[in-house]
Amino acid sequence: PRFRFSLTLIGLVVSIWGAISMMGWGGSHAESGTEVTVLHWNVYWGGKGKDGWQSISDDIEQMQPDVAVLSEPPLSYKLNPFLKQMGWSTIQYQGRRKNTLAVCSSWPLQLEGYVRIDNADAMTVIVTVRGQPLRLLAVDAGRNMSKRLVIHSKQVLPRWRTPMLTEIAQTLVAYQDQGQPIDLIAGDFNAISLSLGFDAFDQAGGGYHLASKFSLDWRGTWKSYLPLYDLDHVWVHKRFQGLRATLFTNLKSDHRGQLVRFVVP
Repeated sequence: PRFRFSLTLIGLVVSIWGAISMMGWGGSHAESGTEVTVLHWNVYWGGKGKDGWQSISDDIEQMQPDVAVLSEPPLSYKLNPFLKQMGWSTIQYQGRRKNTLAVCSSWPLQLEGYVRIDNADAMTVIVTVRGQPLRLLAVDAGRNMSKRLVIHSKQVLPRWRTPMLTEIAQTLVAYQDQGQPIDLIAGDFNAISLSLGFDAFDQAGGGYHLASKFSLDWRGTWKSYLPLYDLDHVWVHKRFQGLRATLFTNLKSDHRGQLVRFVVP
């Protein structure tokens, strides 16, 4: 009986700790400066059902972000009318039949280049918001990190993501060493924030904050109807202030999205 009670108590403590760690702690203070808003959302190729993209695009329009990073964007016949309506241009990852990433904004966009990262599509884009050039690393990670095993139920386990995350951290350092630091990282990483390798982001390239921790929301993003796992992330360079985030749900996508705000000094 005592052994069973101990196991139950341990399980309860772990569950409580896990729940607490998945809650954000609110925004940070900022001095005066230029506020920038960035939306990231895996929109599930345009959403479920005939009205899926209409519902999703309505949500995006309502939030009016300066920059929208869309994972799994819809095909051009759906996306382009929305871009025209918003007055946005876009840069998309063109390495596959289906574009896995779209960076959209009404502000000037420039594709800096594709970044080679194993098991992920990645590119750097310069977006100039109110005269402030920001370097964005957009990432879309593959589902399975093991070439030998097809991982489904284990696809969110921390250790499967370490090689990819290590390469991203090395990329952050390389850009910093070249005097071209990356300001933002956003995408569907298919990796929970406790994955081994994310810890390096705290120092790499000057260091980054995980934006969802600066919300007051539950930080899980997948699946949208029961978001137990935080697989989608926005990381903001520590030189920026006033970091805040809001997570939101639309069941037309299988992922939750997030709207991130920060101040450029």
